[in-house]
Amino acid sequence: MNTRLKLRCRAGLLPRGCRWLVAGLAVMACGLAGRLPAEPTVGGDYADVLPRIAQQSPAAACDAFLVQSGFELSLMAAEPLLASPVAIAWDECGRLFVAEMRGYSEDQGQRLGRIRLLHDEDGDGRPDRATVYADGLAWPTAVCCWDGGIFVGDAPDILYFKDADGDGVADQRRAVFTGFGTHNVQGLLNSFAFGLDGRIHGSASSNGGTIRRVGADGEPTGPAVKLARRDFSFDPRQLDIRLETGGGQHGRTTDDAGNVYICSNSDHAIRVMLEERFLNRNPDFTPPAARESIAVEGPQAAVFRQSPVEPWRVLRTRLRASGIVPGIVEGGGRPAGYFTSATGITLARGDACGSLEGMLVIGDVGSNIVHRKRLLPHGAGVQAERVDEGSELVAARDIWFRPVQFANAPDGGLWIVDMQREVIEHPASLPPAIKQHLDLTSGRETGRLWRLTAADAPVRPASNLGGASTADLVGLLDHPNGWHRDTALRLLLSRRDPAAVPLARTLLHDAHVGDRGRLLAGFVLAGLDGLEAADVLSALEATTPLLRAAGVRLVEPLLASGPLPDAVIARLVQMAAAEPAIEVRYRLANIAGMLPPEPRLEVLKRLLARDGADRWCRLAAFTSLPPGGAAAIVDGWLDPAADPLTPAARVSLPGLFGQIARRAEPQELNQAVAGIARLTRAATGPEDLVAAAELYGALDAACGGRGATAAAGTLAAPAATVGLELASGCRQLVTDPEADPDLRSRAVPGMLFDPGNLAAVVALIDQRQPLTVVEAAIAALGRTPAPAATAALLAELAEPHVAAAEQIVDALLTSPERTRALLAAIAEGRVAVEVLNRQQAMALWRYPDKQLRSLATDVLGPPPAVDRGPLVAAYQASLQTEGDAVHGREVFQKQCAACHRLGDTGRALGPNLAAARARGSAALLLGILDPNREVLPAFVAHTAVTTDGRVVTGVIAAESAGSVSLQLADGSQQLLARDSIESLTSTGRSLMPEGFERSIEPAAMADLLAFLMTAR
Repeated sequence: MNTRLKLRCRAGLLPRGCRWLVAGLAVMACGLAGRLPAEPTVGGDYADVLPRIAQQSPAAACDAFLVQSGFELSLMAAEPLLASPVAIAWDECGRLFVAEMRGYSEDQGQRLGRIRLLHDEDGDGRPDRATVYADGLAWPTAVCCWDGGIFVGDAPDILYFKDADGDGVADQRRAVFTGFGTHNVQGLLNSFAFGLDGRIHGSASSNGGTIRRVGADGEPTGPAVKLARRDFSFDPRQLDIRLETGGGQHGRTTDDAGNVYICSNSDHAIRVMLEERFLNRNPDFTPPAARESIAVEGPQAAVFRQSPVEPWRVLRTRLRASGIVPGIVEGGGRPAGYFTSATGITLARGDACGSLEGMLVIGDVGSNIVHRKRLLPHGAGVQAERVDEGSELVAARDIWFRPVQFANAPDGGLWIVDMQREVIEHPASLPPAIKQHLDLTSGRETGRLWRLTAADAPVRPASNLGGASTADLVGLLDHPNGWHRDTALRLLLSRRDPAAVPLARTLLHDAHVGDRGRLLAGFVLAGLDGLEAADVLSALEATTPLLRAAGVRLVEPLLASGPLPDAVIARLVQMAAAEPAIEVRYRLANIAGMLPPEPRLEVLKRLLARDGADRWCRLAAFTSLPPGGAAAIVDGWLDPAADPLTPAARVSLPGLFGQIARRAEPQELNQAVAGIARLTRAATGPEDLVAAAELYGALDAACGGRGATAAAGTLAAPAATVGLELASGCRQLVTDPEADPDLRSRAVPGMLFDPGNLAAVVALIDQRQPLTVVEAAIAALGRTPAPAATAALLAELAEPHVAAAEQIVDALLTSPERTRALLAAIAEGRVAVEVLNRQQAMALWRYPDKQLRSLATDVLGPPPAVDRGPLVAAYQASLQTEGDAVHGREVFQKQCAACHRLGDTGRALGPNLAAARARGSAALLLGILDPNREVLPAFVAHTAVTTDGRVVTGVIAAESAGSVSLQLADGSQQLLARDSIESLTSTGRSLMPEGFERSIEPAAMADLLAFLMTAR
């Protein structure tokens, strides 16, 4: 055994106060600053300023780590045993499979990828022999063990390999699925893992694809499954593929309860909340995004790197800032940056991990760090909080350290997959002038595996469970180490030994067994078709929330064997009212959609009354409602003899009324209006009046916004009377200057239930009114299709000192008819062209209607020139001028705050400016003047045209099979049902407009940059 593989990196290699000094010295050691040409030139040769960074030996690399106190990092394997590792998996015999992506980043066609099999011959816990298990792969990025073989993700395919003769080399190979995208080498499928449900789950990443099963003849067969920002799972026995909520880039993990976490570039900690198969059960409800960012400090959190900035990155910053090459400027040589390449999110579940167990671990391959977060309860979900203030769990001073993935190991540790590359950057982002001097294959034949544990945790050999009996495997379901539990579950479901059923049942019902063991026993019973009602009841009546939540999940497989027994139904109904843990009630809201009609409604009615104020409980309950269920709940709540509404029920009512309106059943609509009438007449104050008006408005909007919703006989005549009563009350409230401004603004839409109030709403567009009231009036008029509303908005826009001109224009741009009227008013001189901001002018030049685009060019002139290089060069003086940050804040508030947030100012629509400033002032200048030089995919603008003619432009915040959510320029989100979208097209450009040079002179730009670089 080579002693170099027994190196350990202990905590406290350097005093905490010395860490930044080391990082700074490392940057200086590059010696690049003094060698850069003062003014980079087009066509320059930069070979002399691009020194290669030598790879460190395993021993030297170990000395280059800083590890938090209480932890230890050990080298477990290195070249030549492996090369370019990106994913690992141990089989039941303790053999380690390694996916080697040797073709990264441009050599897919050479098929250099392979699966290496590592063996521990001497039993010391460290691999010491390797065989090539399978080769001839393109870009293998995922591996998972099953039935003596492995599934491998090698886009566009998922392959299955098996070694039948035991020589360590696969002799069986077949494709099982095909169609995964390959256009982005950093967006390939990844992170295979065996789930509680007996399926293999994976991330589809950003490439997505249209997936089909591969038949025995090697050709695609069967229905196609389209992955659009979603993940997937498949049954390894039946080979059926299913969509799953996801949409991260590289990394997917689960906790012991089966909750899913993903990551994506800067958004480094995301929790999946609603499962894809539940999202579209209710045809009357359009679900929003089914996942949420959970990092307490926000998606683009700071990271504290210790490694120097690569010379090529510093040079690229100079070239981009000078306008010589396109792209986003980054670099700057600061030791602290922000998440830009989060990878491999994994929940530590090893029994040798110490306090790390139960935490999320995320790598950042660009910053050469390993980050950790503790999970904290937050309503039905969680929040993820940084543990290490001002430092990281692991930080390398070596830029070759590339932690692309992690794995919970048989030895109880967390293994880090270190790809070991000199350059890991996407090749498309490297300018040719730099790329020609780099070797993107450097490190191809090297790679390392590191073991992170609590300090002094012994190295132990991998367990061999291949020969374990069924009884032994059932016992291992309660093992303290996560790998043992997971492997036991997989083997039991793979072998399908009937003898496992009574053994697992005994384990599940034994209150002395740990929660995790009992939970897995329940899923073994489900996977072996042995689950019975008594098993589910045992879990539902357990003393811990983890087991009760598992019991709720087990209702789904129990239903596969037939109708639910009355005892199970009764227990679920009782839990809806009495269950103390919100995470269990949340699970119940998801499963309730599978119950028979009467208990289904009773459970959901109780849950919404208790938890309707929690966003995820409310949304889960809405997906579970049957057609007509919303009306039934509303009728019960608003019955004159019913108990007073709970606060949670009040929060739920608008969503329920929206479903009633979308269903558009006349009887349900009239009953809903009658309920609103009772609320209106029972109102004891303005809050009650506004709440009733908002409910009526939900009906009105979903019925087409017809004022009193009485058109076309949809509703009975009394509805008009209710609308008029509400309109009168709202007008009195809005016109009362002493009333609360928030209530006044919320009441404004209700005024238009009476068309006779149109002039009164127009009169609210007045600088003497609170801004919230003005904006509410404009928004209400914008939603009113009457020509008189369009005329009123244009008339206001023609006033010399109009209030909220930007919002008025936004309202006019929402339909082709109003857009045409706006352009006509500008052409005729009735409205000054200066009322348009840059973003609005750009929206007109890019309008989806070709005729309107042409008209916009005729009226406004041509859009700004495409080549912004000369302009960027002209503003370089701003970088050399010491600006006034106080004045810069004023510039920011006027020019930037509509889309960007910094500190407590502005809206968070565009990229995080705190992260952007880590790239330096040159990066910020280029982003301001040339926002389309290189647009991050997450911020590309899309334009939706709806079936009723509305035009909505924004960036896609989330999408599912049934909906798309667009984040608009004003910071709001617009949720659109897919069946209401006539077209959705990418503009290919940033939502941020060009042309800021027209309103920000070089001196003011220097002030703005000073503010952006110093604000907190």
